[in-house]
Amino acid sequence: MIEKVSLARAGDGLPYCTIALARGESLPRAGISLLLAGNMGRAQRASDPSHGRLLAAIGVEPDRARSVAQVHSRRVVLVDSQSPASMAAVQADGMATLRPDLLLTVTVADCLPIFLADRVSGAFAIVHSGWKGTGIAVDAIRLMGEHFGTRAGDLAVAIGPGIGPCCYTVPRERHEEFRERFGRAAVAGASAARGDYRLDLRRANVALLEAEGVRDISVVEECTCCSPRLGSFRREGSGEFTRMLAFIGRWPERRA
Repeated sequence: MIEKVSLARAGDGLPYCTIALARGESLPRAGISLLLAGNMGRAQRASDPSHGRLLAAIGVEPDRARSVAQVHSRRVVLVDSQSPASMAAVQADGMATLRPDLLLTVTVADCLPIFLADRVSGAFAIVHSGWKGTGIAVDAIRLMGEHFGTRAGDLAVAIGPGIGPCCYTVPRERHEEFRERFGRAAVAGASAARGDYRLDLRRANVALLEAEGVRDISVVEECTCCSPRLGSFRREGSGEFTRMLAFIGRWPERRA
């Protein structure tokens, strides 16, 4: 089942929104910071208090959060007893764990955050999936299967906000490469006359997940480039763009 969802409104001025993996189930929760939370880039974390303020708003101690040095790859790593500092030095674009006390995080600013939760084993994962790394979600599933016994049919997967085909124009060569690798569903709006070539990262990932056997997929429809409350490399520009923190794990629910 594929469900299209909208990013929930942030209540009480919260600097993040939650993203539902599945309704009515006791699964890890997913979320993403908003533009107002500030830049969550790794380089800023030591000197900029925005990252710490966000974790405090979520209700997670900093030593529970894990990140990696993202390099637009398809590498996914297992997280267990490594310290936050040692993980932050690892070059990868995804993490998977069985530890319920951890919060796994990646930064995004047009690329897709993809969240995965195994209903049976309790394992969960997060990946940063841009055009170069498309397919990393499948690699995460296979890694979870190898180490945690995860089966694709037991997963709840959510594809978070990213740039949509409405805004994701690319050079013709990249368009053709993407179509050859992932099929016509992965491209949109080709017009040689207008020089208009577009990618659809969401549809590419949905097709790959379905082919792997995932049945429960929710897709956030918001385009980061269109939405003024989300960070976007393309909208804000290379020198000013805001990296958002996408995260999955368990944290206290806010109650009225």
